[in-house]
Amino acid sequence: MAKIIQTLKGELFMTPATTQDYISLGQEHAVTFGKTQLTLKPGILAEGKPLPCTKGLVSHNLLPGYCIPGIKKRIIVVPSLDTPVCEWQVKDYSDRLKSAGSHSNRAVYVLSMDTPFAQARFIREHDIHPGITFVPDYACRQFLDNSGLKINELSIFARALIECDENNVVTRVIVPRDITHLPVY
Repeated sequence: MAKIIQTLKGELFMTPATTQDYISLGQEHAVTFGKTQLTLKPGILAEGKPLPCTKGLVSHNLLPGYCIPGIKKRIIVVPSLDTPVCEWQVKDYSDRLKSAGSHSNRAVYVLSMDTPFAQARFIREHDIHPGITFVPDYACRQFLDNSGLKINELSIFARALIECDENNVVTRVIVPRDITHLPVY
């Protein structure tokens, strides 16, 4: 059920809708932003296949080591942390991890086109759980260009949830048809 909340900046905001209406990534190449149709650049991200190359990606504190083999992963892909829906999604996931009282049984990443400095500020301002690693793809855009999640008209990611096994093989990928809606975890 949607409810009105107040953001850190004091703005009133209705909690985003969740959806189970997903596109079939690789077969469908379009999402919407409300009623506006947007196209996705075809890519190689698919269940049962290796995660597209993540070389060149670093964490929000500029350290390498994104998507290290040997541990299961959940990658929360957001268009931009500067939007209320993305802010709410990441903060809500962080709060869930905090209430669980321990780390998830998988590594958790947030991937966006934001700069590492914007991501670091977001983490500080929102007291994000330390078990979440933020990863910007703003510099090389390799994952953006190869994944199939690039919104051509905006050059940002479509909202998605990617899960991988210990060997970086994709076990689940969900992309909401309307990127203003959140996937059901």
